[in-house]
Amino acid sequence: MTTEEQISAIQIERNDARQDLRDTLTEVNAKVGRAEGGMRPDHVIESHPVGASLMAGALGFLFGSIVNNRGAGPVVIAALLGFAISKHATNDQD
Repeated sequence: MTTEEQISAIQIERNDARQDLRDTLTEVNAKVGRAEGGMRPDHVIESHPVGASLMAGALGFLFGSIVNNRGAGPVVIAALLGFAISKHATNDQD
């Protein structure tokens, strides 16, 4: 094998390795995108409305028992439920 053939073989191998790396990065980016999308709070609330309501109640109870202001708990519950309802309504329009 001549020097030029060796260089050509090494370049082909390098190009194949680069393409494999690009393919792997594309797959990883796609998986990260799917995982990221599933962990967004609005998607969690949309896919688990009962769980979101229970969490809102638990957070409201927790904040209400910690904070001296009696209105803090109901405000947190109302805010979280309002957010869930608005996200659900927005998705229904789409």
